[in-house]
Amino acid sequence: MENQEGLVFSIVIGSLFVFVLIIIIILFVLISQRKLLLADKKMKQIEQDKQVQLFKAAVEAEEKQKKIIARNLHDEINPILSVIKFSLSKHRIEYKKGVFSPDSLIEDAKMLDKAIESINTICLELIPTFLLQFGLIKSLEDYIRSVQKIEGMAAEFQNKISDTQLNIFDKQEQLNIYRICLEIFNNLFKHSNCNYLKIITEITNDNFLIEINHNGKGVTNEDINKYT
Repeated sequence: MENQEGLVFSIVIGSLFVFVLIIIIILFVLISQRKLLLADKKMKQIEQDKQVQLFKAAVEAEEKQKKIIARNLHDEINPILSVIKFSLSKHRIEYKKGVFSPDSLIEDAKMLDKAIESINTICLELIPTFLLQFGLIKSLEDYIRSVQKIEGMAAEFQNKISDTQLNIFDKQEQLNIYRICLEIFNNLFKHSNCNYLKIITEITNDNFLIEINHNGKGVTNEDINKYT
C-alpha cells in the first residue's frame, strides 16, 4: 500500500514538474517572441526615421538648389538679357537713322553665347532626368563635357567605379551626391579662378571617393583653422 502511495506521489510530483517545465518553456517562448517583435518594431522605427531624415535632407537640398538657381538667374542671366535688350533697341534706332552697322551685332552675339552657357550651367543644377536614367557617373561625365565646351576651360573625368559598386547608392543618394559636387564645382569656378578641372571617382577601402583637382587658388590649413 505504501509503495502504491509512493508511486502515486512520484507520478504527481513528476507531472507537476513537467507541467511547470512546460509553463516555463511557454513563458520563455512568449518572452522571446515579444523581444523579437519589439526588436523588429524598433528596427522598423529606425528605418522609418532614416527615411524621414533622408526625405528632409532631400527637401532641404532641393530648396537650396531652387534658391541657387533663382539667384543665378537674377544675378547672371537678367543683367545679360537686359544689356542685349538695350542693345537691340539701340540697333533699331540706328537702323531707322540709316547708321546701323551689322558688325555691331558681334558683341551682342558674344553676350548671347554667354547667356546660353550660363543657362546650360543652371539647367545642370535642376533635377536632371539624365541622372535618373543613367546615374551619377554618366551625369558627372556629361557635366565635364559641358565644361569642356566653355572657351578657355579644360576638364577631364576619370572613373574607376563599376556599375555594380555604384549600385550601393539609390537614385536619391546619387542625386544628393551630384548636387554636392555641383556646389563644389560652382564654388571652385567662382572663388578659385581655375581654368582646369579634373575629377576622379573610385572606391578606396570601402569608401566612395571623389577626387577633385584644379589649378586655381587653393585653401591652406591656416585658412581652414581660421574659420573653424
